[in-house]
Amino acid sequence: MLESGLDILRIVAEADRPLTATSIAQRVGLHVSSVSRTLGVLVRHGYLRKPTYHSFAADLGLLALAGRSASSLTEITATLAPVERLAGETGLQATLAALHRDEVLYLHQSQHGRTTSAVAGGYPLHLSVVGLRLLLDLPAPQAIEVLSVAARRYGWDRPTPGTPTDPESCLARARAQIHDGVLRIDAWGDPSVLAAAVAVSVPGRAPLALALVGPRPSGDPDAFVREHLARVAGHLRTALT
Repeated sequence: MLESGLDILRIVAEADRPLTATSIAQRVGLHVSSVSRTLGVLVRHGYLRKPTYHSFAADLGLLALAGRSASSLTEITATLAPVERLAGETGLQATLAALHRDEVLYLHQSQHGRTTSAVAGGYPLHLSVVGLRLLLDLPAPQAIEVLSVAARRYGWDRPTPGTPTDPESCLARARAQIHDGVLRIDAWGDPSVLAAAVAVSVPGRAPLALALVGPRPSGDPDAFVREHLARVAGHLRTALT
């Protein structure tokens, strides 16, 4: 019952329009009467609402739950200061992210003294160096499926000729461009951009990745990445241990 309720909640929350009980039942493979009872519970607790008599959509209870959770998660509370320092020291955008099923969770994005935290998705995964770094530690079929889901959700823009054309070539290119644990896509071939990410793995916690993105610094970009990303990734591992 709990598992089906969570599936129903996720389906409605991720939908781009209100859904009927019948369409939800078809997606979860349950009888509509069972789904209707669960939907009623979720509505009573404020997680879903009924914009029309027959349809269901996400409600503010989900936002309240997410806000309370974000303020208590160690992955968010213990990592904010190192990410903000990295952004301040480099002048670039520093991002810490995790992967939940087929969605990248941006735990922190900091630049120019401003930080946003706990943002789910919203950006094409094939252009997200931090998201791709997370995918590289998954089995290839699973990584390709996540990229395919992201393509359907956010599209597949190609801002440069060097941007891969599909999930399979994207994953293959990314694997070829990782060296000493560092992935660089540099917006897939833009000589003015630096986009690099490293994994931040701590036993017992979900895998994370840390990235720097912005104008390419003067000097050796590889040395710049090793100096800043490796150091702060070490600080993050210590903070999460």
